[in-house]
Amino acid sequence: MYPLSQSPVKEVTFGQALKLSLDNYYDVLKTQVGGLGTEEYLQLKLVADPVDLSDKRASESGYKWFSYYNLLNRSDLSIMPEPVAGGVQTAVAEFADVYGIFLRRLRHFVVKKNLSQEDQKAIADIDVTLASLKKEMMEFAVLDRTNWKNYAEAMGFDVGDMTAYVQWSGIYGHLREIEQRVRAIRASEFDKKTILDKQYPDPDDRAIVDAEAAFENPVTRLRYPIFPDFEYPNGDEFNVQYLALLPLGSTALFDDRRVVTWNMTIPNIKSNAAGAMSASLDNSTSESKTITTDWKASASARYGFIKVKANASDHRRIQEDFDKGTKVTIGSKASFKVQIKFGPWFDDSLFEHKRVKENIYDFEEFFGEKGSLLYYPKALILVRGFNVEFQSTQKWVYDYKRKFSVSGGGGFNAFGINFGGSASYSKNVHEHKVDQSDTSLKISDDDETIRFVGYTVKKNTVYSDVVDSLLDRDVRSLDG
Repeated sequence: MYPLSQSPVKEVTFGQALKLSLDNYYDVLKTQVGGLGTEEYLQLKLVADPVDLSDKRASESGYKWFSYYNLLNRSDLSIMPEPVAGGVQTAVAEFADVYGIFLRRLRHFVVKKNLSQEDQKAIADIDVTLASLKKEMMEFAVLDRTNWKNYAEAMGFDVGDMTAYVQWSGIYGHLREIEQRVRAIRASEFDKKTILDKQYPDPDDRAIVDAEAAFENPVTRLRYPIFPDFEYPNGDEFNVQYLALLPLGSTALFDDRRVVTWNMTIPNIKSNAAGAMSASLDNSTSESKTITTDWKASASARYGFIKVKANASDHRRIQEDFDKGTKVTIGSKASFKVQIKFGPWFDDSLFEHKRVKENIYDFEEFFGEKGSLLYYPKALILVRGFNVEFQSTQKWVYDYKRKFSVSGGGGFNAFGINFGGSASYSKNVHEHKVDQSDTSLKISDDDETIRFVGYTVKKNTVYSDVVDSLLDRDVRSLDG
């Protein structure tokens, strides 16, 4: 037997005669958020995490700019080419980094076509140098974040105390090394720009060079606080100008990232009432395979929608309860999209550039079947005040209120919503409620709790379109 805290997570099926799956939730959510454009799709997350937002000043225990960092980390993320993402994050890489690699690949064809062999070699050497410097900077920043946080907490410093951090880093950290690499990167980028800044006969080639320059421009970046604003003694001073004027480079206190904005402010996101839903699924609900159909999966996939952390004995009793289920009602106070607005560093028209099409097989890693840019994020899908109610033909026997409340350890997941505790720094992520009475079992988030449940993503079809046209041409030549 496993104790509950160490019990494995197991799937539970609902209603022996019902044909319900995660596809049905996908249908409901797709209808609620609406407005999908051409080649846009809904990607669900099997673990939907809370989005912690505050618009108050640091002196009021607020963390407005850390909230932007929270949104950034969900927006600036590479998309796995799959309809359902398994974890809190859909991929490890930042979207901006993958796009930057794409730009360098694209620029290779401009350099090859327009520059001398000597200049081509110089550019290639600079690229290697830049990659090495940036890798070293990131390693230093990640190492310092952990060590500085532990030191500050042990010694009683505010983790955002810049003066204490600089003194600590001078002895134990790598701030000096980070600054040295920033200077080396700027010098290398200047050398690269000097070589690339020439007249190009083809304006389309100039557009690629300009796009990379925009991507590398420091003006398109901010230093985001990696801790809540109120943990910085000068957190009230945070604004765009203050964060933009901080030294370049990620450190233990700030993350140097490209700017992303959204079509809604933090107060709008927290109070938005759009898409309030109450959708019921029962024996009249048709079996759905929408996820497979929308994403044109090669094989049909049936996704479950209930998971519990339980030992073998408890899981058996829970399954016996859910076998008698007759109806599921999914509700929320709001379900809506927050459009992602990438800065001037991003230009999606380059995905269709003629240099891509002329050299299509060189871009398979980006736009092929498992490509890192086959899909890219267009909007975050957020749900506020989520609740799910299960109806049964008989009284619920298992004690869900005791076992799956926050004090009991949580451990109940429905439609990707993992009902658990609140974030340590948050006043906006509250405990969920479990209401159990006779034939009804209802689990609810607090009305103010916001969950990130998926993305609206855009699909790039350039690779498949070009390859199909090449195949058609070859087939026609054979027939001829």
